[in-house]
Amino acid sequence: MRDIKNEIFEPVAERISERATSLSEIHRFNNCGIEGWLKVEAVYALSNMVESVNNRGPDLTLQDGTKIELKAATDFNAEYIRNGCLRDGVPCLFLADGRDPERISEIENEEVEVIASRIINEESGNWIVGLAKPI
Repeated sequence: MRDIKNEIFEPVAERISERATSLSEIHRFNNCGIEGWLKVEAVYALSNMVESVNNRGPDLTLQDGTKIELKAATDFNAEYIRNGCLRDGVPCLFLADGRDPERISEIENEEVEVIASRIINEESGNWIVGLAKPI
């Protein structure tokens, strides 16, 4: 089984941290989906591990068959992130508003756990990048 925290989350979180300034203008728009941005950066970060980018089902399929859902928005919606895990029963990489980092606990329940998260500081505000998975 792939170490999704170290092999998937860490490279993606590092890439998002490097590219966070490109998010500065989008942060001012409430409830705006930015999964396309996350998809581009995740594919770059995971480069040779990505087998396919999918329009149906989980967004990414890795060469070993691991499937990853991506959820990203300018707001923080725990249910949206949770549903990203539960719909297909796969790990979900997410990017969300990070002005209130304590909200990360709202994602977890009896079905979903957050296995990694990081606050990304950017001049227009903080972001949370994280990885949740079904229990």
